[in-house]
Amino acid sequence: MNSLKKQSRKNLRDLWNFARREDGLVTVEWVALTAAMVVAAVVISYTVMHNTNTEAATIGTGVNNQVTNTYGTNGSKL
Repeated sequence: MNSLKKQSRKNLRDLWNFARREDGLVTVEWVALTAAMVVAAVVISYTVMHNTNTEAATIGTGVNNQVTNTYGTNGSKL
């Protein structure tokens, strides 16, 4: 019976010590913060790349049209 009480007290003390320590919680917070930063970086990168491709295509089409109007198809107005 005494050994059961000792074991219970030890388990309760270990549980109490675990609850009071903040090391594990700090680690979890850093992991969550890092994961959030990675997700944000991926979303921002995708958005920038997508919008850049769209604008570059628009600019390229405009330049191509201007060159064709100025110099003709395959430079026929030169």
